[in-house]
Amino acid sequence: MQITKKFFTHFRKFMIKIPNSEIYALNKNFNRFKKQIITSRKQDNAYFISQLIKYKKEYEKAGIEEHFASKIFEFAQQMRKIGIDDFAGMIYSTLMKMPFINPMTKETYAITGLNFAIEHKDSIHIHARLVDLKNLYKHTNHRHKYIRVLFQEEKELTKICDDYKMAKINYRTLVREQSPLKKYEIELAKTRVDVAKVILKTNPQKAKIMLEKASKTFEKESRDKEVKFINIMLSEIKHSV
Repeated sequence: MQITKKFFTHFRKFMIKIPNSEIYALNKNFNRFKKQIITSRKQDNAYFISQLIKYKKEYEKAGIEEHFASKIFEFAQQMRKIGIDDFAGMIYSTLMKMPFINPMTKETYAITGLNFAIEHKDSIHIHARLVDLKNLYKHTNHRHKYIRVLFQEEKELTKICDDYKMAKINYRTLVREQSPLKKYEIELAKTRVDVAKVILKTNPQKAKIMLEKASKTFEKESRDKEVKFINIMLSEIKHSV
């Protein structure tokens, strides 16, 4: 078995005893950084991002990334209370990119990030957190939760595509530009196909509507493979009704 860098990092705490002094020093430095951000009169986006990345790497190297995740989640909650919302949002996005977090804990982080995005009417990040939850539920076999989030995702993507300009206005970000409308239209088409798969037997007429809408998008983008797949599903519906 080949030991990858990620594998080694994740299990380092079991292979090597991390000195308490090292963890203490790391926590002390991070707490100093937290205090600096919370008491600062001016937000320095570049500095915040660079320090967040730096400490993320250091905690991962020490094999205590879940401890780091817990600390930055608490940090985000503190910043929200005093109105440093952009930095809090950055942390919620960062947490979703950390692979070695207990699924139940990750669900809490994702739901908190989702509610934060809803609070700010940020459809782009609402969609991002719904995708995080959808993938989490899919890989942990929570079918009912998966289906519920899938329907929410279709609704939010429809909202983005129907009023892309407003979605762009409400998009809160420190680093990434908003993706073009075409990307969300294709995502919406894919999501509608996934919804159709789920309701194919229980609600074939609604599945048909979802598939027909998705097909129009794929046809416009000349995605013949997807159109062919949809035609097969539509044929199944036709012969089952």
